[in-house]
Amino acid sequence: MSFIGQAEVTIDKKSRLAVPAKFRATLEAKALGPAWISMPREGGMLWLIPEVSFESLASAWGGTLIPDEDTAWIQRTLAGLSERVEMDTAGRVTLPKHQLELTDLDGDVMVIGAMSHVEIHARAAWQERERERLAQLPSLIAKLTARRQQG
Repeated sequence: MSFIGQAEVTIDKKSRLAVPAKFRATLEAKALGPAWISMPREGGMLWLIPEVSFESLASAWGGTLIPDEDTAWIQRTLAGLSERVEMDTAGRVTLPKHQLELTDLDGDVMVIGAMSHVEIHARAAWQERERERLAQLPSLIAKLTARRQQG
């Protein structure tokens, strides 16, 4: 499953986000069911992750009853800031108010396909940094290519 592209959307007064049709079609075509809203390491955005992907990603951080302190902290923080959501019949998900407050997301947002998940960014901030991201792309690709070649 791949989420690709971007769309301008608005979070309504009831904290609902209409999942753009191109992303909703991927969710429905794959019968991926519910999803999770989570907060990644960078602030100011949310991730919408299909449940099947979320389970896979979450299991990579678990698997022990006695995690080291750093792993326990990551598990506690990420699990505590993740909420299961379901699309209503109009294709909307209600975003948890706590997460919206922590990320300062409201009103106009960009919904970005990021292959395995969808990212939700403040529209103005996303558009403001778009040229910067494009300028950094060649050096980042070179860095990742070198890392992959090292093993």
